Amino acid sequence: MYDAFRTSRAATNPKETAMKTLLIALIALLHLSTAFADDGKTGKFVVADTAQKFADTATDIRKQMEPGGRFEFIKPGDKEVVNSDLDRMAAMLQKSGSVAAMSADDRIKLFNVQEHLNGVLTHSDSERLVCERTAPVGSHIPTTTCRTYGEIERQRQQTARYLSENQNRDAQLRRDPEKRGH
Repeated sequence: MYDAFRTSRAATNPKETAMKTLLIALIALLHLSTAFADDGKTGKFVVADTAQKFADTATDIRKQMEPGGRFEFIKPGDKEVVNSDLDRMAAMLQKSGSVAAMSADDRIKLFNVQEHLNGVLTHSDSERLVCERTAPVGSHIPTTTCRTYGEIERQRQQTARYLSENQNRDAQLRRDPEKRGH
């Protein structure tokens, strides 16, 4: 492909030659980046190749954003962004059928939406490891503690639920002193 492009129109300007080389390198990089599927650890959750494969991936991601899924702790605003990006990518792939059939400009647009989407999903991944370095109470020696984002969010929700229940119980006891057990 490159040789046919090169011989069909000889570059007379060194800048034009550099731009063509850069464009070919970007296309190759985009093609390589879509060739690797998610292994569950890379943070690449969405890999667009064909419209049908992407539709299956989009359905799975939407399912994973529900309670109990990998992205169950995604914030509502981020969930809207994910759905919007999935819709944009689906429309782009539906229009051309596959990444291979897209123009270079459309491939770059698809790649950018895909990277944005993967970034949002990575941030909301309940399996993402978060490490903190803090000094325990009574010590000046910091320790490193690592937990998953899912563990942190479950603990946060559990704490909020516990505090809410206790506040409700205390308010009820203040209203009805006979229930205090005195």
